[in-house]
Amino acid sequence: MLDKIVYFLHVVRTGSFSLAAKQYGISASAGSRWIIELEESMGISLLKRSTRKVVPTQAGLRLYERFNRVNSEIDDIFTEIQNLGNDDRGIIRIASTPLFARDFLGQIIGEYLQEHPHVTFRVIETAHEADHLDEIDFAVRASAVYQGFQEKDSLLVKRSLLKYPLMACCSPGYIKKYGQPELPDDLRRHNCLYASTLVGGNKWVFERDGEMTTVNISQTVEVEDSQFIKTVSINGGGIAYLPVRLIDTELMDGTLIPVLREYTNSDFEYSLYYRPRRQMPVRCLNFKDYLIRRVREIADNE
Repeated sequence: MLDKIVYFLHVVRTGSFSLAAKQYGISASAGSRWIIELEESMGISLLKRSTRKVVPTQAGLRLYERFNRVNSEIDDIFTEIQNLGNDDRGIIRIASTPLFARDFLGQIIGEYLQEHPHVTFRVIETAHEADHLDEIDFAVRASAVYQGFQEKDSLLVKRSLLKYPLMACCSPGYIKKYGQPELPDDLRRHNCLYASTLVGGNKWVFERDGEMTTVNISQTVEVEDSQFIKTVSINGGGIAYLPVRLIDTELMDGTLIPVLREYTNSDFEYSLYYRPRRQMPVRCLNFKDYLIRRVREIADNE
């Protein structure tokens, strides 16, 4: 019965039998059968099924609210007992934006494994948010932040890792062909390279003399990879909005040139997210502290 209830919790969180089954490690058909058996044993319908999403009934919502707290407490108990061994063993699961994985995470994991050979890692490179960290321990995201920026409410703990200025830039060839924007609003008439999950999407924010200007740029290329956007921009495809760290070399050799220089841009921020837990596994706690420290050390030594 308890296995079926825990699977039910996964279904409510994900809104999907198949995603919940994947998280729980069973087939979708077995999961569907478990829910039917759970509803039959309780004598009440727990879920409303549609072609798009599964949502809880009033009884299902009550069961979820009560057992979700209990399940979290059970997880904490298991973690507390495991932590008595004070042992760095087991798997650490991380979802990371590709740019951070390339520039920082690979080096940090390589170093960490030398001192902690009994820890294993599962790394998922994705620019998309992971609102429910049921399958992973940590998520590293990139976003654009600016004065007055308010992040959407989240149940996750956030730790800022690094910030870099963003810069609007393009190739000399693009300027020669299309001209240079003089005001942020001019960007609406230019080819702009768009990354919905990396740096604030199609809303580019500029500041000058205390006045903020937000521009909904036109969509020319949409891709969730800053390196790809840089390559398109270098080859004359349009104006990119990229972290200065990524384009330092190109700015120095003139392959890319900044536009709207009189304006202050947003910042590109890497942040670490994880679930608030009374008991974090020792392997995760130790790696979290190491990751936060090493990211700043690596950035300072560049």
